[in-house]
Formats: sequence, C-alpha cells, structure tokens
Amino acid sequence: MPLTPVDFDRRLVPGSRAILMSGSGTVSEPLRADLHLPSGEVVASGWRWEGIGFTDIAPPGRYPVLLYSLLPEAGEPDPLAVRLVVRDAPVASWSMALLPGQDPAELGEDGFFGFAVDGAEGNLIDARYLRELHETGTYLEFVDTAKIDLDFGGGLASSEDDEGRETVGFKIGSDGVYPTWIGRTADGELACYLIELLMFDNRD
Repeated sequence: MPLTPVDFDRRLVPGSRAILMSGSGTVSEPLRADLHLPSGEVVASGWRWEGIGFTDIAPPGRYPVLLYSLLPEAGEPDPLAVRLVVRDAPVASWSMALLPGQDPAELGEDGFFGFAVDGAEGNLIDARYLRELHETGTYLEFVDTAKIDLDFGGGLASSEDDEGRETVGFKIGSDGVYPTWIGRTADGELACYLIELLMFDNRD
C-alpha cells in the first residue's frame, strides 16, 4: 500500500505539542509568502524544474504559501510542511499530488511520488513561468537570484524577476525526496497543496 497522509490539519496547529522522529517541541506560527499562479499549474521541486505541473490544477490567482516548523526545546527549528492555500476551508480528504503518467497503483509498500532535494531547499512555481524562463534562456539567472533572495529571507521567501515571474523558495533542513499532497473540501473542491517533509513517524 502506498504512503498514506496524516491528518495535517490536526498535526499543524500552531502552539500544539508534537513528538516527531527528531524529538518533541511546539508547532510554530507559519512563515508566509505569496505566490502568483497565472495558469494554476503548480510545480514543486528542489530548483530542478521542468515546465510540467501537477494534474490537479488550481484556479489562476495569488495564494499564500505557509511554512510550518517544529520549535524544539533546544536547537534550531525543524521544517515540517509547506502549504499552498487555494481555499481557506477545512480539508476533508487528502490524496497524493501526481504528475501526468504517474499511477499510485504502481507504488510499493509506503511508496510515494515526490521531488528530489539536493541542497536542503525547495520551491513552488507556476509551470507557465518555467516554460517562459526556458524559452527566453533566463532560467539559470532566475534560479540564482531566487536562491539569494531565500538566503536573505530566512526559511521562506518569494522572488520575482523584471517580467513579474515569481517563485517561493523554502528551507527544508535536509536532502531527500518529499511528497506533495492535495487537500480537498467536503464538496471536492481543491483546498491546498501540501509538501510533507516526512517528519511524522506516527501516521495515525
């Protein structure tokens, strides 16, 4: 059976106590940045981008991106999850975010589709912007600037070029492969995308 989601709305309540693989602590108030999605085709990656978004497409618009962390009793915060909020509504169900051609039925025990991180940083961007960056040959320059903006912005930061193309970068804490989940309301509407940083050892 593939990896199953946890109850993120219950686990990511600011001020609540959490016991994770890395230890115990308190869930932080989330850091926030905003992201424009002109096409609604969301791409989550570790700065290695193709202009192909998830099959679940958001309505075009500007949306908040929230970074939740665990504040331990001692030491630095541990990032827990990044949520792109499409609708400010309770999530009734979660499913794995998929790219075209991916089939969860092909996954093994606790398997998942995710994006690889090498450098302990990730980002969100609209697929249309990626296609434009590759077509104009400005992709590498855009990435370099976004990384600098993230270094100065702390754990979460937006970046924008002269043409108005935006990305939101975030610090992950460690390298690895991380899944993205789709949250839906009771009416089946798309509520959010949530990048899980796999800190929850108990998935009940």
